Formats: sequence, C-alpha cells, structure tokens
Amino acid sequence: MSLDIGDALRSGIDAVTSEDGLLVGAVFLLYSLGSLVVNESLAAELLTLVFESGVYTAEQRAAIESFGGTSPFALGVGLPVTAVLVVVVALAGELVRYWAIRTFAGPAETATGGLGDRAVMAVVLGGTIALTTLLFQSVLPVVGQLGGLATTLVGSIAGPLGGLVLVTVFVYLRQEIALNDDGYGATVRNSVARFLDDPVSIIVLLVILGLFGLLGSLPGLLVGFLGATDTVLTIVSRLLATLLGTVFQVLGVAVVTDAYLQVRASARESAA
Repeated sequence: MSLDIGDALRSGIDAVTSEDGLLVGAVFLLYSLGSLVVNESLAAELLTLVFESGVYTAEQRAAIESFGGTSPFALGVGLPVTAVLVVVVALAGELVRYWAIRTFAGPAETATGGLGDRAVMAVVLGGTIALTTLLFQSVLPVVGQLGGLATTLVGSIAGPLGGLVLVTVFVYLRQEIALNDDGYGATVRNSVARFLDDPVSIIVLLVILGLFGLLGSLPGLLVGFLGATDTVLTIVSRLLATLLGTVFQVLGVAVVTDAYLQVRASARESAA
C-alpha cells in the first residue's frame, strides 16, 4: 500500500506542533476570521433572498433564525459586493494554502525554488476548485429552495454530494501545484493520478479528518440545539468554532501533504 494513514497522521501532528506549524496556524487564523465574515455575509444575503421569496412563513423563519440562522458578523453590503468579497477571500485562501504546503513539505520536496513561481497557478486552479465547491455546498442548497420542493431536494442532496466528490478527487491538486513544476493540464492529470494510486486509503484518511473537523462545529451546533438567541453567546460560539476549525484545517493541510509525498514517492519508485 502506497499510503500509510497512521504515518500521515503522526507526521501531520508533528508538523502542526512545530515552530513552522504555529506560524502557519497564526496566518490561517487570520484568514479564517476573514472567511468567517464573508461566509456569514453570504449566508445572510442568501437567506434574505429566500425569505423575501415567500418560501417560508414567519414562524418557519423564526425557527431557522433560532437554530443558528443569525449572522452577527455579516457586513450587510448587498449580494453583489458580498460575492466579490467571497471570491477575493477564496483566492487569498489559496495563496495561504500554497505557502503552507510548501512550508510543511520543505525545500527538499519542492521542485521550484521561488515561492511565487507557482502562485498564479495556485490561484487559478485552486481557486476554481474552491469556488466551485462553495457553489455546490453553500449556494445550491439555499438557492434551490426558491424553486419548490423538487429543486430544494436536488440542491440539498446534489450540491453537497457534488462538492464532496470534487474535494475528494482533487484532494492532491494543491500539493501538486505547490510541489511540482508541470503545466496546468499535467498538474490536474497528475493530481488525479495520485488520488487513483490509493483511493481507498486517502478516502479513509479524509473521513478521519472530517470527524476531527466536526469538533470545530460543536460550539455552533450546541447554541443552535439550545435555541440560544443571545448575540454575545452566538458571537463567542462562532469565534470558538473558527479557532477550533483553524486548528483542524491546518492539521488537514499537513496530513494531506504528507500523504501526497508518500504516494508520489511510491509512484516514482514504481516507475524507476
């Protein structure tokens, strides 16, 4: 087997708790706070769009808002401006991930010397995956409610499922961008090839990371289940969820980077 799940997890934890890992975590936290603001702004604008369509009654709207439907960090600048901010933050996130991957992998595993050599590709390819995933997982389930029951079901099921498939198949795309020096087409093909080298192991690893990531959502879920509407409590829970989510997001980058290095090394040995 080309991917050792236990070794990837151990190496990822070691990387996150290292000096470089703490630096990466601090930068990711700043990015996550910005992402929190724009994501809540997008959620608020989409919910307003749905509410204004008359799909929900006043009672249903109140129930949604009581179950964590409020957005205390929303900017309230309108959907067009919010959409632009979402794109900007998503692309900035790709640059942060690009730098983090190169930091965790180290110079010996990086085919290009300059940090900016592949930054444009990281924004173009990584940004495309990030924005498409956001469209599937966050936009379609909400917008689908505008068309009635059928489109609501399609958006709620097909959207998250499509995003999950996209994230899984291209799990190594960002590592391929950051650590190799091929062109756009070859980079995409190679990333898929690395996934196909050992798909079962990486899927199991992603499930494990996903379970870790669920811990980050516990504060918000707890507030929602309790039906708490206090603004201060909501803000504190969102900030705590962002902090926990950042820790597991950085861990995910480190673990997947180690997994990629394992399968790449195995592929090179097989080709030799």
